[in-house]
Amino acid sequence: MLVAVILALVIHVWTIVIAFSETGLFGGALTLVFPIFSEVYWFIRVWHALGIDTMYCVAILAYLGLWIVGSIAFALTPSK
Repeated sequence: MLVAVILALVIHVWTIVIAFSETGLFGGALTLVFPIFSEVYWFIRVWHALGIDTMYCVAILAYLGLWIVGSIAFALTPSK
């Protein structure tokens, strides 16, 4: 879970930088306030502009995969 939290923080900061460089202070501030919606929006926008094989899109997909695997592992772990 620590890896997921660190990766989430890195991706969010990365998304803020992308939003700020593309739309300025207002876009960066909106991205800061609405993290999940912003990551989805900027993932789609970067994907369409540069392709899914960019480092940003790969990081988002890796993060999503990490959450899926973690959720399955948590569901399969017997509780005490």
